[in-house]
Amino acid sequence: MVRPGQISVAAFAFCLPLVFSAFATHAQDNRQNVCQASWERCMASAEGKNWKPVYDRCVKARSTCLGGQAYTPAIVPSTASIAMQGEGSDPANADPATRAALCEKGQARGNNSSCTLAAAGEGYGQSFSLAGPGVPLSRIQRSSSVVKCAGGTMAMFYPNGRIESCTLDNYGAQGIALTDYAGKPMTCASRAVARFDPEGRVLSCGSF
Repeated sequence: MVRPGQISVAAFAFCLPLVFSAFATHAQDNRQNVCQASWERCMASAEGKNWKPVYDRCVKARSTCLGGQAYTPAIVPSTASIAMQGEGSDPANADPATRAALCEKGQARGNNSSCTLAAAGEGYGQSFSLAGPGVPLSRIQRSSSVVKCAGGTMAMFYPNGRIESCTLDNYGAQGIALTDYAGKPMTCASRAVARFDPEGRVLSCGSF
């Protein structure tokens, strides 16, 4: 017969790894946030046309901060992101053109959900549409119908091909006006990482 004390010990032994795993995940998320915030402060010091060395230094510092692991953008914890669940796969609002987006080594994005965009000079990044055919007419107005993403940076895409996030290629400008989830214009800072909902509305960016 198994004694109650033995059952308690066995249950504790089973749960302990799960508890440690949860703590480890929380610590990793905090580290990602700290390192990204440091990277954004570092990029704020980039001025003029010599941004590339600063960018390279900032990326190297972020990689060191993360212990060599890749930075994975977190999902924005907002009512907007809750409303987005299950979206991004609507074929009626698809953007098949992004399959041909050029990634590093000259390869097309294809079906990959993310890729490092091919290197491009300042102001010569690839542009992606923010006005999909599946967007209701009542929400078709946009501060900008396209977004230009900086070359050599990570871009993420929804399953139907819509742009999900990228680093804005508006370096040297005062900022770029994009439409937020509430339908209001938001001015995003130069070289900010912008995240979009499946209808091309900006969820977050380094606001100007």
